[in-house]
Amino acid sequence: MRTILLFALTTFWFLSCKQSPTDYASKWSSDIKSKIFEDINLPVDSTSIDTSKGNLKEVTFYNKSIRTKLYGIRTSNGDTLLSIFYSKDQNFEIVRELCPGIERSFEGIRYKGKHLGLAEFRFCDGKIKEQGYRLDGNVGVWKEWDENGKLLKETDHGQTEKLDELRTIKYYR
Repeated sequence: MRTILLFALTTFWFLSCKQSPTDYASKWSSDIKSKIFEDINLPVDSTSIDTSKGNLKEVTFYNKSIRTKLYGIRTSNGDTLLSIFYSKDQNFEIVRELCPGIERSFEGIRYKGKHLGLAEFRFCDGKIKEQGYRLDGNVGVWKEWDENGKLLKETDHGQTEKLDELRTIKYYR
């Protein structure tokens, strides 16, 4: 009986210590961003400029022929509308869409072209507008605020268990 009780308590303790999928997704997103920002600090040894996109000029920086960052710049006034920061293995990207080119800013992670992890939309003054998780679409609770920081609504997309898949997506250098 004593062994069964000890086993039950140990199992309960172990299960209660496991991070929730959304807590793990927040930490995972933060860790991935930190690693990408370390990688993009490599010295730039070449640059390319693409002006074929009309009013947008893309400037891409490289280190040893590997993309490190890209900036989308409006040619009419020089506003930076987009920035993408690349992992050294090119599998991960931090994507930022920036004000004033659009009515809000965005920051999120892409892995092999798919948005995943924590995604944030902000008003142009920097205040949070919308926040939630992505993995093959919106997952879990997405929150939306007004310009004054008042929570307007929460939309539960369910499927938070899908975020456990992030445990298998590793950042390799």
